Amino acid sequence: MRNGKRMAIFVKAAKGVKKNLYQIFRPNTGLQGKLESMQEIKKKYQKVLPKAAEKDWKLQYNSSASQCSHAYWRGNCKRYMVYQSCEVGLRRRTYYILSGSVLSVWSKVEDILATATGPHSKMQILRLKTDDGAKLVGKIER
Repeated sequence: MRNGKRMAIFVKAAKGVKKNLYQIFRPNTGLQGKLESMQEIKKKYQKVLPKAAEKDWKLQYNSSASQCSHAYWRGNCKRYMVYQSCEVGLRRRTYYILSGSVLSVWSKVEDILATATGPHSKMQILRLKTDDGAKLVGKIER
């Protein structure tokens, strides 16, 4: 329990991997990348029936649409306090993708980003193929 709030998670046995490893799902961020043993899970959490966890799950799920984990668990966020955005623990994020024939303007994009500070000063490029076969190259904007 933190700041009067309980954390709810969903634990499921992992398939196709070493025995006794489990997947953890969180209401705000979904499936976690790291598998854990039951021993590790029992150290951090207490097993309850789904009905007992439902209220806490829904509270965190609904909050995570617009409130970062810092604000949810601590009551405030240092970034938010200085009018900066914080997306830690949000279940939805906004990504802006610059796509198309961008090579001719790429140096201008880099020049603009070079003047940025903080998390906006680094550029992360991604390539993806959509379900309908379109290929995109883009920059992740945080």
